[in-house]
Amino acid sequence: MKPKIILCLALVVFAFAAQRTYGFVAEIQINHTNLKKDYSFLQISAVRISYTNNETVFFTVTVTPKEKQQSEYFLGHLRISDTNTGSQGFIAQTSVAARMVPKGSQSKSITFQFLVSAKYLETSEFRVEEIASEFASPTDYCFNLKEFADDK
Repeated sequence: MKPKIILCLALVVFAFAAQRTYGFVAEIQINHTNLKKDYSFLQISAVRISYTNNETVFFTVTVTPKEKQQSEYFLGHLRISDTNTGSQGFIAQTSVAARMVPKGSQSKSITFQFLVSAKYLETSEFRVEEIASEFASPTDYCFNLKEFADDK
């Protein structure tokens, strides 16, 4: 092959790789209003549990992909923070594994489940990351845990 053609091909490959590595993330803040209206494929529920003096909240986030979405393209990320500590309150960040909902009317649905101490709800958040394809920039649907833990 001619050197110019090889150089052009290398630049094209590099451009696609750079897009994935340095692409932007679209971040959508979820609240009660837009959850029902615009992002109804997400369902968020929380149950308060009092074992001892440490009240906890058990969250279930269910994703029911729309027709063109696929459940394997959704990832869950939990960030725990504490307003009473230094360094902006960061405690931990972890991935949350998805589980398939049993076969039935929601056979494509997946759930993310996690338990958080009530004292960390104020500044902690959960993100559902959707990766549409290998070269597309991801979309993060994030919400503050406190906002949904106070549901009755």
